Amino acid sequence: MSFNESFQEFPIIETERLILRELQSEDAEDYFNYFSNKEVTMFWGYDCPKDVKTVASTFVRFSNAFKRKEMIVWGISEKGTDKIIGTCILGNFVRGSMANISYNLSREQWKRGFMLEALGAIIPFGFNNLGLHRIQAMVMPENNASISLLEKCNFKNEGLLRAYSFGTLFTDTLIYSLLAEELN
Repeated sequence: MSFNESFQEFPIIETERLILRELQSEDAEDYFNYFSNKEVTMFWGYDCPKDVKTVASTFVRFSNAFKRKEMIVWGISEKGTDKIIGTCILGNFVRGSMANISYNLSREQWKRGFMLEALGAIIPFGFNNLGLHRIQAMVMPENNASISLLEKCNFKNEGLLRAYSFGTLFTDTLIYSLLAEELN
């Protein structure tokens, strides 16, 4: 299946404990509640949303970007609750062969293996369903939890980008990547 053919309807992915799905306006309050926590966004590089209305308009931008085949933003919900506890983004697609991955998770859900489970489904989706050759992630050197997660997913550290633009910041940034042939 080609990149464009596989990108028609929003892909819902189920794992053992999670449902990865499109964000809806009714998810805005859950998203706002966890994403306005400074611990969640300290390595994100952007300001926290100002209110639930801002989040709802962000979801519209996510949906429009999906329709333009620019990115896929999955809301992560725990099965049985349907409450959004995080997001995972595949975006910045380059000729249908490469994408960036980023993610965030509610502080209350840290250290439960949820993001490892989510990435364990999204990464193979990117390679097998979208035909990507490379998935890369940018991470601040101080973000030990994210570095550990990427390494558990077999991403390789390619080096340091000095004073790189990370959201609204200029900060040293590590670049990690995983190639399709490296997928377990």
